Amino acid sequence: MALPETGVDEQFRQEVVKTTCDLLVLLLEREEQVTEDMRLMDELMVSSLLGLELMLRLEEQLDIQIDVELMDQDKIVTVGDLATFVAGHYRPA
Repeated sequence: MALPETGVDEQFRQEVVKTTCDLLVLLLEREEQVTEDMRLMDELMVSSLLGLELMLRLEEQLDIQIDVELMDQDKIVTVGDLATFVAGHYRPA
């Protein structure tokens, strides 16, 4: 089912949220869980290099390609924002 305001498949978006949260725990070497509402830069301190690594691993784990050129970093503040972007801007690998 698509989210009405975004046209994004909610089931796939939830898969992206879970995968992103799991990857961030691994990449940031956190003991605490990462949630959808956490702020990527302010709260999790995700650098641009780490963000690139995250995107590459998302592509690999979800077997997709993400069009990062369409990303508006000002609009992607939380883990959930990133998941919505990915779910709306991917192609099967």
